[in-house]
Amino acid sequence: MSAVTQESPEAFRARVRSWLAGTEIPTVPADPDGRFAVLRRWQRTLFDGGWAGLAWSREAGGQALTHAHQLVFDEELVRARAPQPVGLIGLEVVGPSIDRYGTDRQRRELLPRLLSGDDIWCQGFSEPEAGSDLASLRTRAVVDGDDFVVSGQKIWTSWAHEAQWCALLVRTDPAVRKQAGISYLLVDMASPGITTRPIRQMTGDEEFCEVFLDEVRVPRGNLLGGLNDGWAIATHTLGSERSGANLRRRVELEVALDDAVAALRAHGGVGDRARAAVGRAHVAMRVLDAQTRQTAARLVAGVGPTPADSVDKLVLNDVEQTVFAEIAGLLGALRAVPGASPSGLRSGHWAHEHLYSRAASIYGGSAQVQRTIVAQRLLELPRG
Repeated sequence: MSAVTQESPEAFRARVRSWLAGTEIPTVPADPDGRFAVLRRWQRTLFDGGWAGLAWSREAGGQALTHAHQLVFDEELVRARAPQPVGLIGLEVVGPSIDRYGTDRQRRELLPRLLSGDDIWCQGFSEPEAGSDLASLRTRAVVDGDDFVVSGQKIWTSWAHEAQWCALLVRTDPAVRKQAGISYLLVDMASPGITTRPIRQMTGDEEFCEVFLDEVRVPRGNLLGGLNDGWAIATHTLGSERSGANLRRRVELEVALDDAVAALRAHGGVGDRARAAVGRAHVAMRVLDAQTRQTAARLVAGVGPTPADSVDKLVLNDVEQTVFAEIAGLLGALRAVPGASPSGLRSGHWAHEHLYSRAASIYGGSAQVQRTIVAQRLLELPRG
């Protein structure tokens, strides 16, 4: 074991703080294109500093540390008010599945560029008729010589218009039960036949996209895992997303709440109404903190994605929506006024975060689906 992997979390925390203190933290612009460019450069800075893929194997281009080290890094990054890298879908969601199920060639060729941000990844799972019911997806892939020929449509595909690669779920055997006939392809987004169309959200952002695939040829060597084994791999991908997001968002929400309290205090706005709202948000945060301690313990022990990840997702949904609803509620009608700053709370920022938090119970698997998983796979309740 190398000296780096033996480093204690406490010593690692000191090293992270020192590096962040000596590194220029980028200012993230409001416009989407500028924001994307800045965050992509920031990911490269993190990669060059040795901070990308901390818990990944060295063979995959990572640092071979533990999830405890990754949690420490996330905490210090957020507390330094530094942004997250742009490629979180690759780093937290798709990358771990490629590392686990990929061939040597796939891992060697794809993962270093994913870590550095040279390649941005998107996740082609949901479809117009198969969002929460992912197993009902209809995008088809037919074997033709050395290629799959793919046709269909995906939706709610974050950053598809900026991505170089897509982790795509396709139906390769329509004759078997729906979970059994799915395969997982790694698709070059520059392939002929792919069209992306951004969707404007109520926040004003456009990172979600529709993706249209018209007889797109994908080399058979880009199949992740075995043919028709995509459902199990997708389960791993979604589990990685839920557990990773739980740990990271806990710190981000904690800092956001601290910032709100500091703004209220600085402007003398801590009246009874504000105290009650902050109190409710604080109680919610303590629930999330307790849940993430269990999540971190599972990850540090090497326990892979499990049905318990659905509990993580449900708790995070509720807490995220509670925190932003309570603080945004203090703005009253002024939340709709750009540039307003009642009690020191910036209306544009808090209104945006409140609106975006409404999606927390949908992305990564809807709350209804997570409750079904908990009922059936954790509580072993009968199927209705």
